[in-house]
Amino acid sequence: MKRNGRAWNNGKLDLSPVKMKRKRGNYRATVGAPCESVFAFIPPLFAPSHGETHWFVTHNNPGAHRVGAVLLKPELAIGKMVIELAARDEGTSVSLDFVYTAISTQGNALFDDELEGRIQQMLCAFVEALQGRSVAPGELRLPGQGPTSGLRDAFRPKSASARYEIVLRGSADECFALACPVAELRWIDDWQFHLLYSDSGRNEDDCIFIEAVSGFAVHRVVRSDTYWYTTLYDSAARRFHAVLLTGDFIIGGWTLEVDPQGDGRSRMRVALTDTGLTGEGNRIIRESGFEARIANMLRFLASSAKHYTETGEILRLPAKRKAKLALSLLSAAVAQHVRRWFPSTRY
Repeated sequence: MKRNGRAWNNGKLDLSPVKMKRKRGNYRATVGAPCESVFAFIPPLFAPSHGETHWFVTHNNPGAHRVGAVLLKPELAIGKMVIELAARDEGTSVSLDFVYTAISTQGNALFDDELEGRIQQMLCAFVEALQGRSVAPGELRLPGQGPTSGLRDAFRPKSASARYEIVLRGSADECFALACPVAELRWIDDWQFHLLYSDSGRNEDDCIFIEAVSGFAVHRVVRSDTYWYTTLYDSAARRFHAVLLTGDFIIGGWTLEVDPQGDGRSRMRVALTDTGLTGEGNRIIRESGFEARIANMLRFLASSAKHYTETGEILRLPAKRKAKLALSLLSAAVAQHVRRWFPSTRY
C-alpha cells in the first residue's frame, strides 16, 4: 500500500528494495575529576549551536549519572548516544555508546569507509570536553545539517504534552506486546507503517519505523511522515520509550508503560511531549487545540487497545470522524500555501 508517495512494507523488510545501514561505536576513558563535576559538563554539549539543533536529550538522570540523546539528521540518519559515569578511586570512569542508522537511500550514502573513524573521533571529542578541554561544536556531531530555526541562538522551542491511562483486560505481558508496530496492524484502525530497521522484525531497542498518522491527526501537516526511534524497549519492565521526528520541525518524546492490576487486568499509561525544532514547529504547537489533538490521539490509541483486549476486534473510527479529519487536512494544506506566500517571522 502507498501513502505519502511511499510504499509501506508493514513490517516485511524483504519488501524494501534497500536495506538501511547501521554503524556502532563506543569509547571508554577515565577522567580525573568527581562524577558530579564531570556530569555538569554533559548537558551543554547537547545544546543547539547557532540555531541548529543536532542533539535532542531523551533522558537526564543525575542520580544515576546517565544521559541519553539522539543525533538528528532529518531524512538522512538518526543516532543514539548514551553516556554513563561511575565513581572510581582515580576519578570518574566514562562510558559512551553510540549507534547510527540511515533512514533513507540518501542517508545510506553517508555510510562510507570513513564513517567509523569519524564516529570514534566524535566520541573522543566528547571525552575531551568532559575533561574540561575546549572542543569546537562541529567535533561533537557528524557531517550533515540538523534542524535549523532560522533565528540562530535567539530561537526558543515551544512544547506541548498530554498523557492518558486506561485499564485493559489481559496480563501485563499480553498488553505490553501490543506496543509494537507489527502487532498494531491487528488493533489500530487504518494502521500502516514502514519498518526501516529491526533485527527481530518487531519492536526492540533501536527499532526505527515510519508512519503518517501523527502528521495527519496531530500536526495537520500535508504529506508529512513521522519517524519513530525506539530508545528503550524493556519487555521485562514493560517500558517502551521512543523519539518521534516529524519532518525537521517537531520532535516528540513518547513513553508507554504497563503494570499488572490483578484479576487479569493491567494498567497502561501513555504520554507524549512535542517540541518545536524550528519556527514552523513552534507555530504548529502554538495553534489553538494542539494539546487537545495530542490528548485525542492518546485517548483513541488507549480506547483501541481496550476494545481489542475485550473483543479481539479493531475499534473503527466513524465515517463522519474520518471525513472531519480529511476536511481539517484540506484546510491545513490551504493554510500551508498561504504561509508560503505571506511568511511570518513570529516564532
